[in-house]
Amino acid sequence: MNKTEFYQRLAEILDAEAVQAETVLKDMDGWDSLAVLSVLALADSKYGVTIKADEIRAVQTAADLAGLIETKKK
Repeated sequence: MNKTEFYQRLAEILDAEAVQAETVLKDMDGWDSLAVLSVLALADSKYGVTIKADEIRAVQTAADLAGLIETKKK
């Protein structure tokens, strides 16, 4: 996974200027149910990964989210 590209896509979903690894997702104005659905769709279509709701609720930062996707890809 290209993390820079992932963070750019995440920034687009959140309608944010930029997302860094340490960005706390719950602190972002755009982190809502629609954003979560968009992330789930991105994980499925781009990375071939299915993420469950309880897994995404446990995610704190953008790096955590990227790590979750990478772990499921293996």
